[in-house]
Amino acid sequence: MTQSMTFAVSPKRPTPSAERRSMLRYVAAGIANRLSRPVLGEHPRNTIFSFNYSTVRHINRFLGNAANSVKGSGLTLVDVGAGRCPYFDLFAERTGKYVAIDPETESTATDARIERRVGFAEQIPAADGEADGVLFNQVLEHVADPDLALAEVSRILKPGGFFFGSVPHISPVHLEPYDYRRYTDLGLRQLLEKHGFNNIRIEGNGGVYSTAAFLIAMDLVLTGRNTDKPMFSMLKAFWLSPIVGLLNAAGLALDAISPNRGRSPANLCWTAVRP
Repeated sequence: MTQSMTFAVSPKRPTPSAERRSMLRYVAAGIANRLSRPVLGEHPRNTIFSFNYSTVRHINRFLGNAANSVKGSGLTLVDVGAGRCPYFDLFAERTGKYVAIDPETESTATDARIERRVGFAEQIPAADGEADGVLFNQVLEHVADPDLALAEVSRILKPGGFFFGSVPHISPVHLEPYDYRRYTDLGLRQLLEKHGFNNIRIEGNGGVYSTAAFLIAMDLVLTGRNTDKPMFSMLKAFWLSPIVGLLNAAGLALDAISPNRGRSPANLCWTAVRP
């Protein structure tokens, strides 16, 4: 008969250098958490030090102009993929009910007109003809079935209702595993026309230099392709913000002195009407 023997092993203590690195990371994260909002801004009021500054600036301007063209008041607007409803303020004056659709509910809404509903673009929880307008901002690239999603938009819109949105043309992969496609203005127009929309207007943001700056900056602040980690690193976004700011400024400056060939916008915005 044999006896097994166990020996107590004292835990290995971290070396002084490892402790220093851990402390430095802790301090760096604390500084980033405290200062990231004033430095980077808060979506959709991003500063030039934010990787998506030029894209969000274009979306704000485009949707603001689109909202000003909307007639009437007390309207029902359905925002698909609403998240924290960052563009509610643009439509607030004309909105009686703002229906925010998202797979998960957010509890940050402070306006009583915002009504939360859990749902997806391919099965929008709204009645036929309920909406005067639908907002589809940075959603279409994440939709598994775009045809079904646009059929749903058409279903819930009243005749003459508006359909506003934006979608990447050029962008790093993000929100994986739910990032399925990119659109050209030609493909986007074809999709909208296929589902009966008219009065279509599509606009890209900037030129090749601001797009290149966006690609580099976004790639810098993304984590690697590992679904076990957060997609965006706030720590990296904060500490790389001076470099990102220089990239954005250089891209915008070079676009300003160069002809826009219309081939390489990072993002596309559209307006369309349901007949």
